Amino acid sequence: MNNINFDDKSLTTLAFVIGLALIDNLSSTEQNAVGNWIMLIAQTLCTNGSYTFNKEWKSHIGDDNGITKDTLRKTSDIINREINKL
Repeated sequence: MNNINFDDKSLTTLAFVIGLALIDNLSSTEQNAVGNWIMLIAQTLCTNGSYTFNKEWKSHIGDDNGITKDTLRKTSDIINREINKL
């Protein structure tokens, strides 16, 4: 999907239209089964995306981008001190 430029509203509308089209052709039990199956696909994609993002993010910590674990700890300490002042 990297080369296809769909805006968010178009994708949402497309999903809505597909859902409406399936309503008339499926029983309530079939609708539930298909809906759960589609949600399983979505959860699998979300879970994999999260793990991949986390792995890639961790691999960048400590590179020459200025973000190190020590920098994050110092930032966290500063934030905590400011919160405790309130």
